[in-house]
Amino acid sequence: MKKRISLIVVWVLMLSLLCLPASAAQGRNGYVLDAAELMPDEFVTALDDQAAKMSELYRCGVYIITVDDFTDYSSASDTYGAAKELYRACEMGYGSEKSGVMLLLSVADRDYALIAYGYGNTAFTDYGKEKLKEVFLDDFKKDDWYGGFSDYLNKCESMLASARAGSPLDKGTNPAAGPVGMVISLVLSAFLAFVVCTVLKSSMQSVHAQTEADVYLREGSLNISRREDRFTYATTQRVKRETKSSSGSSGGTTVDSDGFSGSSGKF
Repeated sequence: MKKRISLIVVWVLMLSLLCLPASAAQGRNGYVLDAAELMPDEFVTALDDQAAKMSELYRCGVYIITVDDFTDYSSASDTYGAAKELYRACEMGYGSEKSGVMLLLSVADRDYALIAYGYGNTAFTDYGKEKLKEVFLDDFKKDDWYGGFSDYLNKCESMLASARAGSPLDKGTNPAAGPVGMVISLVLSAFLAFVVCTVLKSSMQSVHAQTEADVYLREGSLNISRREDRFTYATTQRVKRETKSSSGSSGGTTVDSDGFSGSSGKF
């Protein structure tokens, strides 16, 4: 029992050290923590400032943590579990719901985890997280840390803007379907309709209405003889129309029992 308590105390101390706001590897706003020292301080500061601005603007924390080995800071068996522990231990998240999204890199075995919580689960759907990972994993495979984190933050900002506008990135959604996209679509449609009508009108300027119906008949083209049609019976056949179900293509976010969503993998 004493050994277990001692181990818990060690974990708490490690997490506390990791989350110290005065750390040289941490941005002044507390949104970026480069414990693995992958980037110069000025890069960390620039990323941290960008993350702080969008977090305040969209009321959802956007975080980055790098460590040499996640097992030094967490008792979890994988980076997903470690990311959840760090998120709670460092008291991350915006507002009372602790809303946020966090990217954790563990350099030793090239592991990563991407998690969301609170409003982050709404803004970053399962589909959205897959699209988000596409923008930074290629950079990390080339050890382009600053490029990868910059792409991550830029995509997060775009996704948060869409979500706050009522259109979070998800299956079947159109990224351009927000208010600006709708206005552009309406303007283009109106312009195309105007062009088509103008062309049609100009091509019919030499056309005039005729008052006599026989003007529209070609000479010798109409020869009517007597004809009779007798109605005998009618047959009615009912055919069942099949409808497609959309239940198999649903989007949304899969949230675990702790209220988190996300996944982990290698880079």
